[in-house]
Amino acid sequence: MTNKYDRANIETMELLYGRGYLSMGGDAEVARIVESVTVAGCDVLDVGCGMAGAAITLARDHDAKTVTGVDIDAGLLSRGAELVAESGLGERVALSHVDPGPLPFAGASFDLVYLTAVSCHIEQLGPFLSDIRRLIRPGGKLVGGEWFIQQENDAYRRWDEMLRRRGLSFYFVTRAQFVAELEAAGFIQVSFTDRSACSAGLAAGYLERSQNQLRGPLIERMGEDGFRAHLDWTRIRAEGLALGGSGYGHFVAANPAA
Repeated sequence: MTNKYDRANIETMELLYGRGYLSMGGDAEVARIVESVTVAGCDVLDVGCGMAGAAITLARDHDAKTVTGVDIDAGLLSRGAELVAESGLGERVALSHVDPGPLPFAGASFDLVYLTAVSCHIEQLGPFLSDIRRLIRPGGKLVGGEWFIQQENDAYRRWDEMLRRRGLSFYFVTRAQFVAELEAAGFIQVSFTDRSACSAGLAAGYLERSQNQLRGPLIERMGEDGFRAHLDWTRIRAEGLALGGSGYGHFVAANPAA
């Protein structure tokens, strides 16, 4: 099953998270993810680029030579194309629609692959990560952020069950499982920084803003029922992080040098 975003979803996400973003943190989160790697002068692939918020900031603020963003959702890419045009970065940022499966690029095409909140949608991580490593030049890096299971307590189960009730496809693994999958795919020098506590604070802030400052605009876009469903989602996500069920972290992994 593929998760899709319509125009109302897109407008709501940008209202919550900022122009070009579908998740928490915006440009500041991208900066934290890439702080330990070299972006300047690199050819970067942004897998699951969505509305191109990260792709734009990687080129504009971190001096990537080129950024190629790919996604399976044409609606998100359409909005992303608007934002790329507005940014004036069209010669350095290119967006492409892809189908699920191996990515349509020659091997060793990129210095850096950026991957955030995408692998949690992939049921078979091994082939996915192996294909990504195929695309990275010798000595290049994979960097990103991902959701994972901290412990399967009641808070985690409420989060997981809510996602399933809404027909969304997520395949969460533990941090240890994720690192093991990276290593099995051939990556080396894998490091992982747990950002769960910081993410819990962010999630609580988004809940507070939704309940207060953004209440009117959200109801206008979503209606009363949609707004209540959004608050339920946001509250359960915040509780999952605060109570140690779900987690979030940044990772870096290297493709071995030739």
